[in-house]
Amino acid sequence: MSASALSRLGLILLTVWGLAMVLPSFYRLVWPVASFGLTADNDGIVVDVIGPFDGNNVQSPAEAAGVVVGDRLDLRQMNCWHPRSSLCASLTVVLGGSAGLQDTLPGREIDLALLPRAGEPGRVVHLRAEVAPLDVAGRLVLLADTVVGILSTLAAAWLVWIRPGWVTWGFFFYFFWFNPGQTYTYYAILQSWPLLLLMAQVLGALATGAAFAGLLIFALHFPNAEPDEGWRRWKRLVLWVGVFIAVLRLSAGANLFGVPTEPLAEASYICGYVTDVAVLVLLLVRRRTLHPRNEQRMNWVIAGCAIGLPSFIFAEVCESTGWLQSAWGKAPSETVLGLVYLVQGVLGYFVWTAVRRQRVISVAIPLRHGTVTTMLTLALAVPVVFLHERVNEIREAFHLPEWVWPLVVAPAVMIALHRVHEVAVVLVDRVFNQAYHRARRGLEQAGHAVLATGSMSAIDQNLTEAPARSLRLTSAAVFRDLGGVLRRTDPVVGWADAALQQLQPDLDAPVMACLASRKPTRLAPEGWRRGLALSEDQAPCLAVPVFGWTGQAKAIALFGPHATGSDITRDECEMLETLALQAGRGYERIEVEMIRHELHDLRARLGDPIKVPPPVAG
Repeated sequence: MSASALSRLGLILLTVWGLAMVLPSFYRLVWPVASFGLTADNDGIVVDVIGPFDGNNVQSPAEAAGVVVGDRLDLRQMNCWHPRSSLCASLTVVLGGSAGLQDTLPGREIDLALLPRAGEPGRVVHLRAEVAPLDVAGRLVLLADTVVGILSTLAAAWLVWIRPGWVTWGFFFYFFWFNPGQTYTYYAILQSWPLLLLMAQVLGALATGAAFAGLLIFALHFPNAEPDEGWRRWKRLVLWVGVFIAVLRLSAGANLFGVPTEPLAEASYICGYVTDVAVLVLLLVRRRTLHPRNEQRMNWVIAGCAIGLPSFIFAEVCESTGWLQSAWGKAPSETVLGLVYLVQGVLGYFVWTAVRRQRVISVAIPLRHGTVTTMLTLALAVPVVFLHERVNEIREAFHLPEWVWPLVVAPAVMIALHRVHEVAVVLVDRVFNQAYHRARRGLEQAGHAVLATGSMSAIDQNLTEAPARSLRLTSAAVFRDLGGVLRRTDPVVGWADAALQQLQPDLDAPVMACLASRKPTRLAPEGWRRGLALSEDQAPCLAVPVFGWTGQAKAIALFGPHATGSDITRDECEMLETLALQAGRGYERIEVEMIRHELHDLRARLGDPIKVPPPVAG
C-alpha cells in the first residue's frame, strides 16, 4: 500500500474516532443522561456536590448521601489495578476522562470509599444516579455544539483529503480533538466497560499531545509548505513538546491507580495553555514577513486563534480542574460551558477559510458583522426578557379582556420590536461601515457619469479610475469590443508595464468565462497571468462582464485586489457589477447616437427622407 493510501486510511480512522466521540450527544437530546452531582479533582477531593441539580429545590444523589465539599476519595482502596472490579468501575465513573463533572447512564449505582474526616471514621457511600435535568436552552446549546463539532471535524478532514501537507495535517490533528463537540455521553457509555474507558483515556492523552504538536506545526508552516528559513530549526522541537504534554496527561491518569495527580493534571493544562500563547506569538511574529495577500490570510488565522483558544482554555479549566470552584466557590453551568465551547467554532471556520482560499477579504468585515449581530441581539433580548418577567404585573395594571393580549398587544409589540430592529440595523451599519458607504457613493457618482457622458473613453476612464480610487484597488483595466476583438483601452491603473493588449477566447478562458456566466468571475492567484508583467499585488482578481441593455457583450473590466492585499468583498462585487451594467448602457447609448448621426448625414447627402430614430435617453 502506498504512502498516500496509508495516510488517507489513517485520516479516515481518525475522523471516525473524532465523530464517534461527538455523535453520542444526539442521544442526550432525546433521552437524558444521569448524574451523581459529584465533582472531584484529580486528587480525589470533592469540589462540588450539586452539579446539574438545583441545590435549593432538588438534592443531588451525592448531597443526599451526605457527601460534602472537601471529602476525599480513598484512592488506595479504590483503584483500577483490577479493571474488572466494582471498585474500578465506581472510580472510573467519578475520575475517568480527566476528572471533573461526569455524566452517566440512568440507574447506574456506585460505591465510593471516603477517607476519614476530622473525628469521624472512613465510610463507604452508595450512590444511585438520577436523571440530570437539561432544559430547552441546554438542549439547544448541546445541539449547536454537536453540529459544529461534526462539521468542524469533517471540514478539517476534507482539507487534508484535497490538499495534504503539513498545514492541513497540523490543523486536523488539533481540531479533530479540540472542537466544540461534547464528550460527556461518550464517556458515560464507556463507563459500562472500565477497561475500554482506560484505553480511551490513554489514547486521549496521546491525541492531546498530537493535537498541540499539530497546532505548532500549523503555526510554523502556514501559509507555506515549509517553515521560513529562520524557523526551520524549531520544527524539531515540536515533536518533543507533543510527547511531553502526552506524558503529563498519561501521568495525570495515574489517579485511577491510587496516586493523587492534581498537580500533574494542572501542569499538563498549563503546558497546553503556554503552547496556545506561543502559537499566537509565533503567528504574530511571522505575519510581518509575509506577502500582503498571505498577510491577510494570516490575519484570519490570528483572529480565529485569539477568539477560539482563550474560550476553549476557560471551558477546559472549568470542566476538568477545580481552579474556578476554589477561586469563586461556583463553576459555570454546563449550558454556559457549552456556549463557551461553541466559540471554538470561530477558530475552525476562520482557519478553514484561510487555508482553503488563496485570497481572502479583510478579516475586519466578519468580525464587524459578528460584533454588530451580538450587539443587536443583546439590545433586543434585554427588553424582551424584561417584558416576559413583568407580563403578569402589566396585565394586572391594565384591566383588558383576555383576547386583547394575544390578538392586539402581542402583534403590536412584535411590530414595534421589528421596526426598532430595522432602525438599529441601519444606524449601526452607518456607524460601522462608513468606508463601504463612501465607496458606494463614489461608484454611484461614476455610474451617473457614464450614463450622461457622450464619450466612450470617458466611460472607460470612469470604469477604471473610479473603482480603483473608491475601493483602493491596486489595478484596473477595461478590454472593450472594438471590431469584434476585446482590446485594452486607456486609461488603466497599475497596468503601465503590462504587454497584454487584447483578450483571446482560447488563451484567456478564465477571464472570458465571465461572459458565459454573465456574472463577475473571481481569478485565482497565479491562475491567469498571460502577458502580464504585474506583481502579485496588482494581478487581476476579478473579471466583471459589461453588457448592454440589448444583452450584447460590450467589454470586460479587470480589477486587482485592495492595496492591503485583501480580496474584493461580495458587496463590493455587487457595486462593480452595477457600475458595469450602467457602463454597458452608456456604451450602447453612444453607439445608437453614432448610428443616428450617420443616418442623418446619409440622408443629407442623398436627399432621401430616411427616418431617424429619436435620441436615446440616458
